[in-house]
Amino acid sequence: MTEKCTIIALQLKRLLIESSPMIEEYTAAICPGCSDVCCRQKHGTFRENDILCLRALGVEVPKRDQGRPLDGPCEWMGPGGCVQPRWMRPFKCTWYFCEPLLAALNEGHPRKARRVSAMLQEMADLYGELGKE
Repeated sequence: MTEKCTIIALQLKRLLIESSPMIEEYTAAICPGCSDVCCRQKHGTFRENDILCLRALGVEVPKRDQGRPLDGPCEWMGPGGCVQPRWMRPFKCTWYFCEPLLAALNEGHPRKARRVSAMLQEMADLYGELGKE
C-alpha cells in the first residue's frame, strides 16, 4: 500500500464522516415512508477501490454473504437503517440516491444541497484517484 493511497483513504474517510449527518438528514425524511427497498445487496457489494481504501486505513473488509440475491435487501440493513458507519460502506452505497431522495435534496436547503453535492464530487474524484494508485 502506497503512502498516497493512505492519504487518499484518509481524505475519503474524513469526507464520508463529515457528509454523513447531512445525508442522514435527507434519508431520515425520505426512507421510512418508502415502499421499495432501494438499499439492495448490489449497492452493498465491495469493489476493488472500496477494498483498497479500507486496507489503506488498516481496516478489515467486512465479510459478505455471497449467497444473497443482488436484488434483495442489503444484509447491512437494520430497523434504523444501515448498521455500518458510512465510511465503511461500499462507495456505491453512499452514491446511490433514489428519485425521491434526489428530489428532497434539490427541494431542500440550497446551500446544504450544494455542500453535499460538492462533497460527493470531491469523494468521486478521490475515489477515481485511488483506482490509479
